[in-house]
Amino acid sequence: MTSEPRASLREEQKNLTRDRLLDAAIEVLFEKTIVDATMEDIAKAAGVTRVTVYAHFPGKVEIVHALAERMYSLMGEAFAELAAIPRWTRAEVRGWLDRATEYWREMTPVLRVVRSSSSLVRRVPADARDRYTGARERYVSLLLGTPGRWQDVPPAQATQRATMVVLQTESFLTAWLVAGIPMETDDPLELLADALCYLLDPALDKDS
Repeated sequence: MTSEPRASLREEQKNLTRDRLLDAAIEVLFEKTIVDATMEDIAKAAGVTRVTVYAHFPGKVEIVHALAERMYSLMGEAFAELAAIPRWTRAEVRGWLDRATEYWREMTPVLRVVRSSSSLVRRVPADARDRYTGARERYVSLLLGTPGRWQDVPPAQATQRATMVVLQTESFLTAWLVAGIPMETDDPLELLADALCYLLDPALDKDS
């Protein structure tokens, strides 16, 4: 009767160690290139042995993939919040962008590491492409998931509109917050809200 709690505890400890290793990898890969960094560097930063690192990740490619999955998970949480709004209005979309910005700020170190490590990931381009495509398809499915929201829009057009919302949000916030491209308007999110509401127009609640 005690086997399940023990198994759960072991799994929890394993996940905590894995997260600790990924946090250490962000620190190391932020300071060094993916080529120069070693598994030993990550082990030292995490305060564990190199054997522990290899027990979780066979190599640096797998670490970068795990960091990408962390990034995709945070983006998914952001788009899930937009999808969960009962009625989309411009005010709600604008408010959501404030919250989405906080998700992007949280994932900025991860995004920078993943982007700088792209040369290593390209060694397995099909796998990386599948991960990228699969994540965006999940975000689009979230935005299309509320029954009746897109009822007057042909399915193909609704899918394209939702896809463009995802891509425009992601590319803008990444360029602004991660790459540091300056935006000289008083409130860059106001213009982004205009663009997203144009795309979401058929699904917006215009009576609110």
